[in-house]
Amino acid sequence: MSGVALGELSSVFSRKDEIVYRFKGFDSALCSDNMSALEAIVNAWMEEEHPRIRHMCQSIRGQHILLSFVYEDARELEQRVALQTQTTAVTGAIPRIFDDDMVEDRPTSPSIPATPPPMH
Repeated sequence: MSGVALGELSSVFSRKDEIVYRFKGFDSALCSDNMSALEAIVNAWMEEEHPRIRHMCQSIRGQHILLSFVYEDARELEQRVALQTQTTAVTGAIPRIFDDDMVEDRPTSPSIPATPPPMH
């Protein structure tokens, strides 16, 4: 990745109707290894983008700290939810869980009766 500043790198890995994950990297070398400045840059990104972080990694490159984030774009996530809600409202679709016959679970302990005792 020489020649590409990690602070500027943002890649999208997606297919239609699937979760979209993005990558964002921050290199302390971009702010002269000033941790307060790096913190401010990361916080500004988080406040602006509101990412749903799925994975974070901190690593060392020479004397520099690299922070890497894999995240979902909150705006794209909200758009997918809104679209799904609109589709459900239009079609009247009920989630698949209600289509299946529910199998009654067995009790977790043999000392618990499967059916409650009759009330007298």
